Amino acid sequence: MKPTILFSVPTLYKKIFDGVNNLVHTSSPFKKKLMEEALQAGRSKSKSRSIGFLDKLKYQFYDVLVLDKIRKKFGGKIRHGFVAGAACPKEVVEFMDSIGVPLYEGYGLTETSPIITLSSPGNRKIGSVGKCIDGVGVAIVSQSGKVLGPGQKGEVCCYGPNIMRGYWNQKEETENCMSFGPDGVTPMFHTGDLGKLGEDGFLQITGRIKELYKLENGKYVSPGPIEEAIGTSRFISQVVLFGADRPYNIALLVLDWVAVNNYLKIDENLPINEEMLANNVDVKYLIASELQSSTAHFKNFEVPTKWIVVSPFTLANSMLTPKMSIRRHIVIKNHKDAIDSLYTKYHSDGGTIYDNLSIQNAA
Repeated sequence: MKPTILFSVPTLYKKIFDGVNNLVHTSSPFKKKLMEEALQAGRSKSKSRSIGFLDKLKYQFYDVLVLDKIRKKFGGKIRHGFVAGAACPKEVVEFMDSIGVPLYEGYGLTETSPIITLSSPGNRKIGSVGKCIDGVGVAIVSQSGKVLGPGQKGEVCCYGPNIMRGYWNQKEETENCMSFGPDGVTPMFHTGDLGKLGEDGFLQITGRIKELYKLENGKYVSPGPIEEAIGTSRFISQVVLFGADRPYNIALLVLDWVAVNNYLKIDENLPINEEMLANNVDVKYLIASELQSSTAHFKNFEVPTKWIVVSPFTLANSMLTPKMSIRRHIVIKNHKDAIDSLYTKYHSDGGTIYDNLSIQNAA
């Protein structure tokens, strides 16, 4: 179709991001350097409104040689990308910028018809989902119902002409998610999302209230940001964090076996055998290293202590929604036995179950 503007969920953009990163890391030293310099030139251009003459020539050279070929994966004519439906990793947004396709995040729900906030050309802040569209307002509300000030974290609530009247024939559910806005008159919808509103008007989503859980030690964990960080690894395609009422967090991981095998070059003469790869000690060390680096900025109790490799979450096995979001409760239910095994003092180190090995021990 060769679109000029593309609206999609983060999954599509991340697939391109992972594909290019895998290509970079498996190319010859010359091609690898060429692609890395091209992406760096693209990043420099995206962060500056005006660049010098020599930098401009350099960018044009790399654009023709490398970046334009990446854009052709989107049809060749794309100018802008819009993304919503789930959190889009910062690294993916910056990557899209570097190839010359600015990515604009938005936010909304079916109950809000559906857009609440949206980024747009000249009005964007990476890490946020944009500002309120005309006529719509957002309030960050505490558990007690108090409207919080800029920078404070609470539930994201929305008011305006886009708000639904209620759920059909479900009075109790409607009452549980509706209240009145700051003026005490306008109906306000409670989204169930956690977030904060900056003084500049940009909204940042930080998690889901329903996904928030408490560890055995009483500490609260919001899994969304941790899963997003782990998912930026080109070797990990899907992740679910779990730890409710347990002593520590564990992670269910779906690996990109092609990327893992290409990187480690375990046996290039044999077809990819997932069971063999899952039991390979080099694979364990690689994933442990990825987890350690991607979660370095989180608190110790938030980082998964153990992990397990599982089969992909798909629409066919009902673990994905039509917009490609993971059905967390179904994933956890279907992997209950594997999860329980990670909380026993001694658990199987065969098959696909093993500890999150430390880099020190790996050395």
